[in-house]
Amino acid sequence: MRKIVFSLFFAISLNCSAEVLGIEEIIAYSGTIANSNVFLTLSYQDDQVAGNYFYEKYKAPIALHGNTSGTSLLLIEETMSGDAYIDLENKGGVISGEWALGRKRYKVQAKALSRSYKDLIGEIKVVAQGGADKNLVISFAGGKRQNIRFSTLESSVLIIFEDFTFDGYPDLRILELEAGGNSSFIYFDYDVEAGQYVESSAELRALVSPRVIHSENVIISVSKDGCCVYQVKKIMPSETHLARYDFDSNAGSLSIISRAGKDRSRKPITEKQFKDGYLNYMSHGVQPD
Repeated sequence: MRKIVFSLFFAISLNCSAEVLGIEEIIAYSGTIANSNVFLTLSYQDDQVAGNYFYEKYKAPIALHGNTSGTSLLLIEETMSGDAYIDLENKGGVISGEWALGRKRYKVQAKALSRSYKDLIGEIKVVAQGGADKNLVISFAGGKRQNIRFSTLESSVLIIFEDFTFDGYPDLRILELEAGGNSSFIYFDYDVEAGQYVESSAELRALVSPRVIHSENVIISVSKDGCCVYQVKKIMPSETHLARYDFDSNAGSLSIISRAGKDRSRKPITEKQFKDGYLNYMSHGVQPD
């Protein structure tokens, strides 16, 4: 059984040892390239950046990769005509600069939809407590410190900061186990009033291999059972969809649950409906029927 302990941090035993820690931060931006509205989602790990953007008119994601140094951000878009370079400056959550390919030059400006964890946290580290038990030690910029005890079956610790409650603040999740194509996490929301992290709701804690669609305020959770059975939970502002499809027997079903918790409907769905509306939702610019 998963055990999580929250406390104010005062001291760590000298018998504890520091763990290898990987941090990923995912931030969404809304803005423009030239006069066209665009939406970007970027993942930062150390000085490497990856992600995508799409024009709101078309909804087709365009892959990006690059690097960051200080406030400088360089992104590369591979096109049929060669590589386009997006040279940006990041100041206070606003990225601005130029998209360039050959003689083509377009102004770029976009604003982050959430704050960076670096705005809130001065230092973060993980300390082993023996076996799978570990302590996440967070020193906030305002001086408060928090200690979160957790367990993970992974050999190293991966923490992902991302606003999955859509309130403009970085929530966090810790990779618990990755096996068989399923990634399970331990989830924490940032509580603005308390100025620290709290355990997420039961609905969020049940998510597997989550993907946050910031442009839609939607969370997609995908789990795989064996070779052929997929289940997708799609959490939307007003309702939650539970879609399941068995590619071996070519049979699928969809349950729609209101945010009040009442099952409103259940019906069969086709393979195309499952792929377009759930499994590949917003991955290739395809909107559900």
